[in-house]
Amino acid sequence: MSTSTTISTQWTKESLCKGDGFIIEGIIKSDKFHSVFLNGKQDLSATPLATRFICYTIEFDNAIKRNFKDGVEVPPKMTMATATAKGYLNNFDRVQANIVDKVDINAYCKAISGADIPIPRGFHDDALVNLHPRSQNSIELWADAEKFSHKDYKKGDGVRFKTIGNSIFVESIVKMDSNQISNFAGDAQLGQAWTSNIIKKTDGGGKFSTPNFNDQETNDDEWD
Repeated sequence: MSTSTTISTQWTKESLCKGDGFIIEGIIKSDKFHSVFLNGKQDLSATPLATRFICYTIEFDNAIKRNFKDGVEVPPKMTMATATAKGYLNNFDRVQANIVDKVDINAYCKAISGADIPIPRGFHDDALVNLHPRSQNSIELWADAEKFSHKDYKKGDGVRFKTIGNSIFVESIVKMDSNQISNFAGDAQLGQAWTSNIIKKTDGGGKFSTPNFNDQETNDDEWD
């Protein structure tokens, strides 16, 4: 299936991809090719966006705000895990570390479109009938066809996307399965050790150690 849109506004990273972006996890429901035809003068000093995309319709599971420090992506903010003594015995109530910067689908839509829809109006309005809120928890993400068409992502795959700024445009995609747990900054596949490290005490101070983060994701290097 292939669709198209004519756009009269600026089609640039600077205009449409402001903010730090999101890490989004969900299940692929379908995909299609979509072309954008530009009608109007573009700012030649700005960074142009692609005009042919693979549009993935995703069953939204969760979204997390991306975090950067000095231009380098860092793990999302988390509450500290705690262990509180209970009674006179050596028993503890443990509170797991939690991610602070999670957003629900309505907050995500607001950041992306300024409304309750998961793509900005004018991008492809015909798609809105099949997306949130009409089709609960369905969103659409656009990946540059030139860079991602050779990747094997299909219906039913569990995936993690990173967006270019607060937009629907994809910076990277990671395929996940039930045997893999990945960190959020680099998406390195670390297995069960990552979960264990989050709640493991260090030798002193009562704080909990954090994992090492290595970048092993499918990435769009041009946006770095």
